[in-house]
Amino acid sequence: MPQMTGTVNCLRISETDAFTQIRDAAGNTETFVLWWYPGTVGGIPRTLNSFTRVLHSMWVSLLREALAGPLTIRITHPMHSSEVLNVQLG
Repeated sequence: MPQMTGTVNCLRISETDAFTQIRDAAGNTETFVLWWYPGTVGGIPRTLNSFTRVLHSMWVSLLREALAGPLTIRITHPMHSSEVLNVQLG
């Protein structure tokens, strides 16, 4: 899986979506989707299971810590996609 390592440039969070932008050592930036859950399914608002909520919470904590640092963060994502699979410090 591809990874990008750099510092957190910004972090945007709402109830239905979250995005972050990372700047690598060369100065390149990439925007990543932490989560995106708009709308409803069959008229019922989408819900997340507890594991996913805890995982997202951990990602946000790491990204906030890195933003305040500034510390290096590593984001793992699928090839040709901005969807985040994993967030790590260092």
